[in-house]
Amino acid sequence: MRTSLALAAAALLLAHSPAHAQESRQPLYKVQFDIHEGTGPAAKVRRYSLVATANSKSTFNVGSRVPVATGSSGSGASTQFTYLDIGVNIECIVGDAKGGGLGMHGKIDISSIMQHESKTESSNPPNPTVGQTKVEFDTAVDLGKPMVVATIDDPETMRHTQVEVIVTRQN
Repeated sequence: MRTSLALAAAALLLAHSPAHAQESRQPLYKVQFDIHEGTGPAAKVRRYSLVATANSKSTFNVGSRVPVATGSSGSGASTQFTYLDIGVNIECIVGDAKGGGLGMHGKIDISSIMQHESKTESSNPPNPTVGQTKVEFDTAVDLGKPMVVATIDDPETMRHTQVEVIVTRQN
């Protein structure tokens, strides 16, 4: 009995030893997204970063849930709502590229309330108008070097948006 306990303890220690952990550990990457909005002195930069395990999806979400009236049940009864996630939502996967090197797949969804519709005679609150920018990309990246993955010039709103990514190895 003591021999089997000693063997089990030794196996447990060996499995968690630094040498063994180094062999099975996936690379970790810090992925930084710089979102530049506007041009010139009025431009602002929003910076988001996360740590991603190689070949695994990492997500980042920040913002608010905004109610939108979708109907009501019965005569004068309660209003039914759907909720929209407004803010910044980022997904990324960093891993080996097909031709060698490091590759990245990313999705960025940036949304904000532009305005609310005018108040109507209804008892429902006015619904918001949502501005939204979505970017999805697959690209090769060089560690530590900034890379512009999207530039958007919207002629309707006159907004300029640029998305830059920097990937660095953490282990």
